[in-house]
Amino acid sequence: MKAGFLALPLLLGSCRSPEPDPGVARQLAALSSRIAALETEVADLKTGQRVRGAANAGDVTARAAAQNCAIALARTLELFRQSSLGNRYPTPALVVLPDACEGQRVGWKKLEAQQYTFAVTNGDGEVLAQQSGP
Repeated sequence: MKAGFLALPLLLGSCRSPEPDPGVARQLAALSSRIAALETEVADLKTGQRVRGAANAGDVTARAAAQNCAIALARTLELFRQSSLGNRYPTPALVVLPDACEGQRVGWKKLEAQQYTFAVTNGDGEVLAQQSGP
């Protein structure tokens, strides 16, 4: 019975977990660092996509508003021509911009009795929409 008690500490001593391998600890630390860096990169990419998406949505909205203005103005010019005595487009002084063009920049390339060309631009002068007729 005494031999059993003496063998118990030896058995328990052999059940201890081994000391961690320093190489494995370094690899785990390196992997943890890479994971953290990748998680940061993914978060940055997601944020960048949201910002670019908002900018693209703004561009799309501006182009749609400009196109709406161009269509409404072309319609206004055609209605004027159809109701005029000489079947003519209005002179610049007689042009009344439709409500759809409020806040838009309309630039005339040509406005003559029988034809017109104009562009709707943004603040940088980039053409967002244009129309000409007939």
